[in-house]
Amino acid sequence: MAAAAEAVAPYERAGPSFLAEQPLSAPEPRAEADWQDLYVHLEARLASLRVWRYSWWGHWARLARLILPYRYHWVITANNLNRGNSVNDAIIDETATYAMGVCSAGLQAGVMSSSRPWFKLGTALPNFEPDAAAAAWLDDTTERIYAVLGGSNFYTEGAQVFQDLVTFGTAPMLIYEDFEDVIRCYVPCAGEYFLSVGGRLSVDSFYREYTYTVAQIVDWFRLDHCPQQVRQHWLQGGASLEREFVVGHAIEPNFPLAARGKADNKIAVVGGDFIYREVYWLRGQKTEAELSRRGFRERPFVVARWSKTSNDAYGRGPGMVALGGTTQLQHEQRRKGEYIDKMVRPPMGADPALKMEPTSILPGEVTYINTEGGKKGFWPLYEVDGHGMPALSADIEGVQKRIDRAFFVDVFLMISQMEGVQPRNELEIAERKGEKIQLLGPVIELFETEFASPAIQRVVAIMQRRGLLKPPPPSLRGVPIAIEYISMMKLAQRAAETAGIERTLGTVAKLSEGAMAAGLPNPLRIFNLDEGARIYADRLGYPARGIYSEAEVTASDAERAKAAQQRQMMAAALPAVQAAEGLSHIDVGGGQSAVQAMMGTQPGGGQPAGGQA
Repeated sequence: MAAAAEAVAPYERAGPSFLAEQPLSAPEPRAEADWQDLYVHLEARLASLRVWRYSWWGHWARLARLILPYRYHWVITANNLNRGNSVNDAIIDETATYAMGVCSAGLQAGVMSSSRPWFKLGTALPNFEPDAAAAAWLDDTTERIYAVLGGSNFYTEGAQVFQDLVTFGTAPMLIYEDFEDVIRCYVPCAGEYFLSVGGRLSVDSFYREYTYTVAQIVDWFRLDHCPQQVRQHWLQGGASLEREFVVGHAIEPNFPLAARGKADNKIAVVGGDFIYREVYWLRGQKTEAELSRRGFRERPFVVARWSKTSNDAYGRGPGMVALGGTTQLQHEQRRKGEYIDKMVRPPMGADPALKMEPTSILPGEVTYINTEGGKKGFWPLYEVDGHGMPALSADIEGVQKRIDRAFFVDVFLMISQMEGVQPRNELEIAERKGEKIQLLGPVIELFETEFASPAIQRVVAIMQRRGLLKPPPPSLRGVPIAIEYISMMKLAQRAAETAGIERTLGTVAKLSEGAMAAGLPNPLRIFNLDEGARIYADRLGYPARGIYSEAEVTASDAERAKAAQQRQMMAAALPAVQAAEGLSHIDVGGGQSAVQAMMGTQPGGGQPAGGQA
């Protein structure tokens, strides 16, 4: 029998106020008939994923040791009390760590920045121009998505995603619904998570093990969902609240499982039409039920990979490319330090008579030596030639540059590190930057496909369930919506395009002046200026609602033409009106004006004498 999926997971409300609502004791959680079979499945699959991950796990250990040590867990065990231990003793030269920071920050700023638009919604149909209502809805929906992303921890956790991606080549993110912030994101570190790909070679299964204290478990899952092991510590309070347990976490497609000893031999883990299921449980603990079981209609996690190979679940990144150079750099820096030590504190030789006597090579200290017979009593065993230091320093500098290139520092700091002749104009800067950014093209495309698009779709689905989006206008019904990204690569391409447009129109404007002065045809006649203005605005990311559609422009032009025609008609009739007004002031005698005389009317508006009434 499948467990009923919760409409709202307890962790969606996690926080101090939710924790304050928890009682001292609660009824025992209901035992799930299928839990034991599900528990066996979860533990067995996690163990299998651990075996498949083993080679990556060892590789990550070397990367963490030399580049990013605080984002890796070697073994997940509870109550170690060692989180504050020094983890970066192996790093003598921090070049790789700094370069990783430049790469991750530059990539986030160029692909998923919180300070500028990095995507917009559009239609996926070619040659489909949204009307005013559709364009307004697309812009409004885009702004609402930005508001939700900016009001949550999406960008702060995204910064951690890029550090993990650059270093380890892989970075998953959980995106949950949240009572306070609409969405809440969580980024597990390397060593905590396990991944598996489906038939389409995209990641579809996510397993994790991590440690939580008793207080965190109660806050996250609610006391009535907690097993007896956790309840006992909650009841004791005090220091017991800080006792840790290892929590297992699984998200995978909601396929049925075989049940042992059951008539139907089938377990539908989460009932309903859910595509994915999620289960939390205590790792290695026999409990009556899981901590949480839930279904999802869209995948609640996304995974960024720098590059992928065949059916590997994990990616490879710049950290792996720079690992050889980083290892060499640490070795050479140690040798350089040893070189300097041997110059300023060389190993010393001494006469055997000084064996029990005080000796020193410190400044200001005195060593008493008997030098009778011209013998040396205290001397350096060998003197280090300092001429090799420049060569060693030059080699270290070369290794540092190799590491910088592996992390694309020259791409993200192109202007500040540009060598040779400096660029002469904006177009040349755009072309140089675009040329370098092309190296990141495959990475950006993969990130948009595997991370950004599923993340935005997940956020949109949550917003729709919360009623935070306006209904689409009739013109968009049945029209597929597409996400258009404005990455640094596209910005570089657009900068080159807009610079080209500006230079072209500037040149044509000068040619136009010359043609008009010479009485020649104006070269502007070959340009569609309206369409050119739309292209220029689109390349600069100008909001669509600020531009009239072609139909609106046609209607506006027609109104202006009609108004101009009316003004021309009035201008043509103005002389006759003015002449009539002048005649009305000419007195021809008897109190009669010239106009009245011409029309045959009497003063005061009556008919002339003898006329008919």
